[in-house]
Amino acid sequence: MLTTANRKDIIESKKIICSELAKIQKSFYDEEVEQYYKDQGELSLFWEMYDCYNKEVLDYPVFHKVITINHTQLESFTATLTQKLTPLFEAINATDFIVVSHFKLDFFGNRDNDFVPLDAVYDELEKVVGGSKYNEAFKFNIHDLLKFVDIFFWITRCDPSAPEYIFLFDSKEQIQLNLCKYGNLHITEFNVERLTEDKLAKMGFSIITGPEFDNFDESGKIDGRVIEY
Repeated sequence: MLTTANRKDIIESKKIICSELAKIQKSFYDEEVEQYYKDQGELSLFWEMYDCYNKEVLDYPVFHKVITINHTQLESFTATLTQKLTPLFEAINATDFIVVSHFKLDFFGNRDNDFVPLDAVYDELEKVVGGSKYNEAFKFNIHDLLKFVDIFFWITRCDPSAPEYIFLFDSKEQIQLNLCKYGNLHITEFNVERLTEDKLAKMGFSIITGPEFDNFDESGKIDGRVIEY
């Protein structure tokens, strides 16, 4: 089942996960933003978000791809994607997973957005964490992959107030996956490339080499996506 986990424990015990979070936090760092928090007397809140900024970035090979299942029916997307991902993870013997955001931020964004699919997955997430605020991490087994895909796809697609990047890592730190608002998968493999283009094609995935577009609406408008001002 999808369960809560301590983010600090994961950072301290998983060297590649820590390194990847440090890498992205260093790339996002902005002196002006830090100064703003300092001027507001909230510098501690800034560094709470940047919890891996001072961690070491390790040197290891990475293999990055953006892939899609070319599925255009939004209502059945999460179930179909789960069916495709299951053999992908089986191919690399990945059964247990860790979910973390790029910064230490609340997974719950705009709870005033009453778009039905988003509201439903936030209700599910509240049951998991026992409340409506949570900025730690999650763990789950491959048998609960659908719940992960369903919850975090709708949050990423419809709520820009939630963390911009929500990452899935397998517990062996072979792979990182981010499911974007368009329904595409950004995958990074560490140390060894196990998922070659040929293998992915046999599993029903296509490689995206150019610009990304929404798989579900050619107009570019995402129903239910509300920017909170």
